[in-house]
Amino acid sequence: SKIISSRGVTFEKDNQELAGVIAQEIQKNIPEVVSEDNNGYLSVNYNGVVGYLIEAIKELKAEVEELKSKL
Repeated sequence: SKIISSRGVTFEKDNQELAGVIAQEIQKNIPEVVSEDNNGYLSVNYNGVVGYLIEAIKELKAEVEELKSKL
């Protein structure tokens, strides 16, 4: 549930198109992976998000397996 409420987005930074997430959305559910610099800009430590992504995949896999067993 911590990951589901976040969106994957693309954005431009320094004339380069990047993919990521919106830090404010992540901050609401996983504040420990978001930091703020001296200018007030937020950034996400993507390495810290990986564990949550793994758990979300496990939950989805369990749901899929349960649905398959009902067929």
